[in-house]
Amino acid sequence: MKQVRDATSVIPAPIAPSAVTDALLSIGINPGSVVLVHSDAIVAAQFPAMRNEQRLDLLIEAIEAAIGREGTLVMPAFSYSFTKGEPFDICNTPSVVGMVSERFRTRPGVRRTPDPIFSFACRGRRAQELCEIPVKECFGAESVFAALHRLNAYIICLGCSLSRATFVHYVETAHGVDYRSQKVFSGIVISPNGQTAEYSVVYNVRDLTRRSDADLRRLQKRLADEGKSRTTEVGRSRIMAVTAQDFFDTAWKMLDEDPVSLIAEGVHS
Repeated sequence: MKQVRDATSVIPAPIAPSAVTDALLSIGINPGSVVLVHSDAIVAAQFPAMRNEQRLDLLIEAIEAAIGREGTLVMPAFSYSFTKGEPFDICNTPSVVGMVSERFRTRPGVRRTPDPIFSFACRGRRAQELCEIPVKECFGAESVFAALHRLNAYIICLGCSLSRATFVHYVETAHGVDYRSQKVFSGIVISPNGQTAEYSVVYNVRDLTRRSDADLRRLQKRLADEGKSRTTEVGRSRIMAVTAQDFFDTAWKMLDEDPVSLIAEGVHS
């Protein structure tokens, strides 16, 4: 006779938002930290039953509890409509990189950087500084990515893999990889006060004739093997943190060793 499994025995218990705060603290995040967070809503889905918006708010608040009032929370708020000729409205163009980032973008006190393609939503002590960086080049030496490098921000993957870490394109640009090239995009940017202006920004686009999509599995393993990343579990999700400096240095060395080590072309079957 076939055994019938008790369905209740396989339903995981909900987790408290404080578990996310505790997990972040356990992997080195401190009050005052600058954190660039890539997050999957699956983490918030593990909270007790409530409206999705409430769960997302609690997740954001749990992250902010770890960095405190002196910390700075940064999340991607990327939107690619500017590359298709549409205006970029800093206050109203939605983020297209996940529910958590879009919820954070619309919360009170959150500012947004003016890059019309790779903008970030920011709140905290460094938010104004990051949002005042002039728009010139998405991944260049004067970009928000470069500022996060100088600040040695923590890059955090909350419920997702390192593949979400767009910081890698800043490393590739600095290193001068041959599978990316500069392309200028121009269009209209609408400021928070409603003023419109023509902007041009340089986007280091990938070569679509090659398997140039990012594959960071080797980088993720290297960071772990060298003890430069720290991970922990929260419920059914994993959290990983690495400093921008360790990410940059390790990725740079890998590109020195193998110019295609960070893309799918470099994966050997």
